[in-house]
Amino acid sequence: MRRVLASFGKPCSIPLTLLACLSPPAPAACDLGSGSAALVCDSGSSGPFNGSDNGLQLNFPPGGSGAVNGNLDFGNGNDRVEMQSGTVTGSFNLGAGADSFTLGAGSVSGDINQGPDRDEFNMSGGSLRNLTQGDGLDRFVMTGGTISNAFEDGDWAQMSGGSIGRVDMKLDDNYFELSGGSIIGNLVTGFGRDTVIVSDGRIGGVISTSGGDDRISLSGGEIGGVRASFGNDRFDWQNGGQVRGEVQLGEGDDTARLAGLDEPGLTAATALDGGPGNDSLTLDATRSATASRYRNWESLALVNGALLSLDQPLVLGDAVSQTGSLSIDPSSRLASSSGVVRPFVTGQNTRVQNAGLIDLSQTGNPGNTLQIHGDYQGQGGQLRLRSVLGDDSAISDRLVVAAGNLSGATRLNIINAGGSGAQTLANGIEVVQARDGAVSEPAAFSLPQGLSAGPYQYYLYRGGVTAGSENSWFLRSSLPAAVALSAPPAAEPPPSTPETPAPNPTPPTPVPPPVPPVATTLLPLAPAGMAAASALPSPAPGTPVLPAAQAQAEPVPLYRLEVANYSAALPAAAALGLGTLGTFHERQGEQSLLGETGRLPAAWARLLGQDLRQGWSGAVAPRFEGSLSGYQVGQDLWAGQTASGRYQRVGLFVAQSRLSGEIQGFAEGFNERDTGRLRLRGDSLGGYWTLSEPQGGYLDLVVMSTRLEGKTRSLRGLGVDLHGRALSLSAEAGYPWQASQRWQVEPQLQLVHQRIELDSRDDGVAHIGFDAEPWSAARAGVRVKGRYTLAGQAVEPYARVNLWHTFAGQDAVLFDHAQRIHSEQQANRLELGVGVAARLARQVSLYLGTDYSHNLDDRQQQALRASLGVRVSW
Repeated sequence: MRRVLASFGKPCSIPLTLLACLSPPAPAACDLGSGSAALVCDSGSSGPFNGSDNGLQLNFPPGGSGAVNGNLDFGNGNDRVEMQSGTVTGSFNLGAGADSFTLGAGSVSGDINQGPDRDEFNMSGGSLRNLTQGDGLDRFVMTGGTISNAFEDGDWAQMSGGSIGRVDMKLDDNYFELSGGSIIGNLVTGFGRDTVIVSDGRIGGVISTSGGDDRISLSGGEIGGVRASFGNDRFDWQNGGQVRGEVQLGEGDDTARLAGLDEPGLTAATALDGGPGNDSLTLDATRSATASRYRNWESLALVNGALLSLDQPLVLGDAVSQTGSLSIDPSSRLASSSGVVRPFVTGQNTRVQNAGLIDLSQTGNPGNTLQIHGDYQGQGGQLRLRSVLGDDSAISDRLVVAAGNLSGATRLNIINAGGSGAQTLANGIEVVQARDGAVSEPAAFSLPQGLSAGPYQYYLYRGGVTAGSENSWFLRSSLPAAVALSAPPAAEPPPSTPETPAPNPTPPTPVPPPVPPVATTLLPLAPAGMAAASALPSPAPGTPVLPAAQAQAEPVPLYRLEVANYSAALPAAAALGLGTLGTFHERQGEQSLLGETGRLPAAWARLLGQDLRQGWSGAVAPRFEGSLSGYQVGQDLWAGQTASGRYQRVGLFVAQSRLSGEIQGFAEGFNERDTGRLRLRGDSLGGYWTLSEPQGGYLDLVVMSTRLEGKTRSLRGLGVDLHGRALSLSAEAGYPWQASQRWQVEPQLQLVHQRIELDSRDDGVAHIGFDAEPWSAARAGVRVKGRYTLAGQAVEPYARVNLWHTFAGQDAVLFDHAQRIHSEQQANRLELGVGVAARLARQVSLYLGTDYSHNLDDRQQQALRASLGVRVSW
């Protein structure tokens, strides 16, 4: 740089020279032949340059326009070039020594050759053709500018901007970090332990590492692929970036980790190939869907919420290892619609270890499969399926295991895909298929809570009833049919040589031969024309206790607990109506008390209570054990007497009654199993017309409308609220015959007809509908009545016997408008009772009675009831 003016920085005496005093120094010419160790080229031009070994400095200052035409050859010293402007039409040859080159602007049409030793190169702008750093541990930093052809022989490099044609770092343990800019072609590293980190920018070609244990990391930007040679290489791809091509890790025990990625970001990567060796791939919080992308991996692990969706075969292992393994951690999922996990070499076994979730339900439609050629081991994981819960032909997702072992513990999570329930009559609905010699451990799968559909309860069983199904797993809604086989008796031992008898022996006491025990074996009864399995199906671990297997010709249905509860609702409503309605004498007391006439001549009321046990025949044979209580309040609106002495009366009454108790029935294969509770309340309004004769005969007609409210809950808390209506009609007649001065015998006949409706409900498993035929019953009985006077008031005790007959009819519960579970109405019972009616005063009468009834057939009909009534004449 030239000297500044002598007056620069000194006071000036002449004002006209002020501008000159403040002006910057004039630029130096591009004079490279001065022999100085510090050279400047800021204007003008120079020819080629040959430097000494003294360690030269060359500066192209900012804003300059200097030019060098030809090559610049430096000696073997520690040279330094700072180029922030200008042009060089040749090349820089810096020779040996620890050289430093900074390029921020300007252009070099040739190359920069830094030679051996530890060199540094910093580039933020400008351009050149080639950069060669030579031997030694070199350092390269690029934030801008252009290397149009190649950067070679580098060792440690950082690039955050600019453009390079290609990179070839060659030997040594190379390090290249790309956080911006672009490499048009390939990035190549040499032998050794190389590291390549890409967080942004673009590599148009591939990253190619030669032999050695190399590490490649991608978290942003874009690369054209990876080619690693032999060595134990590591590839990390996390949270971003794209690979447009294949990743090939080559020979060696390689590892790859894909973290925080999804399928759209992986789509351009056509292959991720572990190559020969014992290679491990980890999908970490990554969602991937193309199994064919992953090649030649001996170990594939899903961790930290990863999802791998199989739409094509996943092949594990390579030609040398022949097979591999897949593991799923507790937070991760393997999904499949028609996926296959198989070994590289047919005949070998893969291994799938599931501590997370295998999900076959993602498509929303049943029929998906996952095939595993080899071993499956549950490690506390889950298997999620969609199944149409119906009969044996129902469609279901399935796990298929071929030629391996099914072991460990896996919980099934099964979604009902619209099935309305049906009884399984053969193997059941297959959910896990063991084929080609696969063997399943008895505890490999479980379905702890079972499944409900329509009226049925489904449980998981190991094995079917047909030959070849012993190691598969099925959903069954029935207990399998079985046949008992007697084992042949043990062979008798060979006869022993008899001993020579003593003379005149005492004959022995004869002992009857022992009867050998007959051993029986239960085997499944297969459908006609099919060979039977070698063993009965066994319930999966966690299944509630079911009835022990026994010889039976037909499968036994497994009805869910709620079926008995729902089946009891309609007949219980009929029992509520009948108990509330009562009989003429329970409401009015006695004929002798009905002497009033006129408007509103009398009122009456009664309390009623029952303890009852009632059962009904049908598919689930529901039984109710509980109590009924309530009250009635009535008012005679009008009463009159005809010329013949007959009385007629018309009245209204209101009533409320409650029924509450426990339900039993045929559920889950058990007879008379406790299933839950039932509660009903009836609010009633009724009217009556009564005709009574002077001799004591009577005719009583009653109509009653009832609003029903209640609920039923099973032992597992499932049930419905009940809402409905009932209309009850009663016609009753009796005529007393005088047996003695104080006693009468009164035959009676009563007909009761009820129509009951309960609203449809949904219990979360199925739509529940109730369909009741009209309920009709008849009572034929005899009442023996006395008449006495006590303290001037009439006292009339009685005893009665009744035969109740409920006519044939059916109640039905409809599940999902398809499955009907019937209960029979018909029943017979005998009723015995005693009671008394008495006038407490001229206008007040009291009457009470109690009855006990018992069934006359196999339908339980037991009840103990009492009634207390009062009548007041106005």
